Amino acid sequence: MKPTRTLSTTMIFLGLALVIVGGMCNAAASNPQGDKHSVGTRPDISGTWERTPDDWFGEDPDDPVHPGGPMDLKEPYASEYAALKKRQAAANEAGTPLATTSAKCLPEGMPVLMAALFPIQIIHDDKQVVVLGEYLQQVRRIILNEAMPAKETLDPAYQGHSRGHWEGDTLVVETQAVRPDVRFYDVAHGQDMKITERIRLRGPDHLENQVVIEDPEVLNSPYRFTFEYKRSDYRIQEYVCENNQIVIDSEGKATLKLD
Repeated sequence: MKPTRTLSTTMIFLGLALVIVGGMCNAAASNPQGDKHSVGTRPDISGTWERTPDDWFGEDPDDPVHPGGPMDLKEPYASEYAALKKRQAAANEAGTPLATTSAKCLPEGMPVLMAALFPIQIIHDDKQVVVLGEYLQQVRRIILNEAMPAKETLDPAYQGHSRGHWEGDTLVVETQAVRPDVRFYDVAHGQDMKITERIRLRGPDHLENQVVIEDPEVLNSPYRFTFEYKRSDYRIQEYVCENNQIVIDSEGKATLKLD
């Protein structure tokens, strides 16, 4: 007859403790970014958002003020920017404004998409955050809890490549590899530009986006500013740019084609 083996109470509790600790370690390993919120308890930043206050752009929505004040630009970028503003002023005075990104029917790109001249809509789950821009039906995807790929493997894009993770109630996002022809309110950028955002709810209907642009080629120091949004019941619409009404001449001046 085989002897009967019995487990002591101490051994049972020890086994349970090891199972629990092992589960906690596996959870931590699967979430290296330190996400403290489960999918069900994270702040709900989904919905349609509009910039606030209503006059955030200054006197002219087609030439918005820089959200963080004047940018501390290196040369030759500072001189090039100043010369461009003079050309724009002269062209406007003559009634032949220079063609803008919108006149050329090109996406705004990052970080101007998040400036929300047109409303934006945010959709998110546990794998990604998607930002939809009404203007030209732009789409920005923020991949969650993945490391940023090596820079040399990224193809430059209008919205760049974004990776994010939750830190408590704040969504932290890093964006790189924005196309070199994208401008931030007429300011150029270098190939190593990095945009960091900290997005969080300040109230049920108030969203805040703290932005830092680091660009050692163009900026003397990081450029910091904050976008504020209010929740809206507006439903973003299809916005297709029909680039058959604006004529752009060899000097970059835009006129409206009426026939």
